[in-house]
Amino acid sequence: MRRKIFAIVLVSIMLSGCLGQNDNDIEFNGIEYREPPDAPDFTLLDQNGQEFTLSDLEGKVVVVAFVYTSCPDICLAISANMAWAKANLGDASDDVVFVSVTIDPARDTVQHLSQWTESRGYNWTHLTAERPSVLLDVYSSWNVIVDDEHIAASVPPEGAINRVVFLNSSNDTIVVDYLNSNLQVSDTVTDLDNKARNSAEVNFSTEGWTLMNWNHTSWTWQQSDEGYLDQFATQDDHLAWVASGANTSLLPVGVDCNGKGWVMGEGSSAHCMCDEGYERPNGDYLSCVLEGSADGEETNPHEESLGDYEIGHSTVTFVLDKQLRKRLAWTGTAWELDLFVEDLQNLANE
Repeated sequence: MRRKIFAIVLVSIMLSGCLGQNDNDIEFNGIEYREPPDAPDFTLLDQNGQEFTLSDLEGKVVVVAFVYTSCPDICLAISANMAWAKANLGDASDDVVFVSVTIDPARDTVQHLSQWTESRGYNWTHLTAERPSVLLDVYSSWNVIVDDEHIAASVPPEGAINRVVFLNSSNDTIVVDYLNSNLQVSDTVTDLDNKARNSAEVNFSTEGWTLMNWNHTSWTWQQSDEGYLDQFATQDDHLAWVASGANTSLLPVGVDCNGKGWVMGEGSSAHCMCDEGYERPNGDYLSCVLEGSADGEETNPHEESLGDYEIGHSTVTFVLDKQLRKRLAWTGTAWELDLFVEDLQNLANE
């Protein structure tokens, strides 16, 4: 049965008396709040793994959109609109900041957002968090409703493993599989590395070794970028230390089946062959759980397009004034871009 996850973003701003014409001489093109409320503050992680706090932007006009990268249409259109507006602000460009907040923290990790924004040339802030609960608080405070099924899909499966591999110059391999649930929200990849080693009592210097991390898209180990160890650790982080002269082709795959099976295939066709007494849970082909604990009809997510998500056409993009109040709302994607830019310029000149 084909499975759809709906991420419907609705914002309860259309209450009677909440929106109306402004009291000054500016006639805005977007829908204006009659009594602009303060935008709820938040601290999240940007695509560079750095903390970003909204209140630090006081004195700037801020555009805030709730989107996700695997959305097939609405979110992509909003992002394209933001890119055009950012490039056409003229003299107001220094006074306007663009911010995108993901509603899909499972896929939109720091690493993925970094790669995605670079590939598309989007040089504004894209935000996520290591734990969905952090983003849930943001959605709640902003009156953004994301359905429970979508968020549930963003929670690491019970028993999820982060893999750390050591391959020495003699091509001997040590594999440490560390429970993701034992990681703290603030843990970096360095913390993951240290905790995995300590749990398995693997202690030796990696000086002169090469650090690699698992690329889920290409299904290969890749040499890690500088600063990778300093990034916040997520469920998708698997790393390998390779000694000089070692044969990297001998590295095992960078994912594990909760320690209860082995991976067959690769990339989008990868799936777990579970040990006796275990089975793949509904909707997750890279985990193994006790037989009988996985309810519902099984579907293969690798046969589903990541674009098979829908987001409501009533999605709101917020515009905050320099006091960080919700000042304007632009709904959907059919913006008159010149008029949107005009609103941003007017707010920048207030």
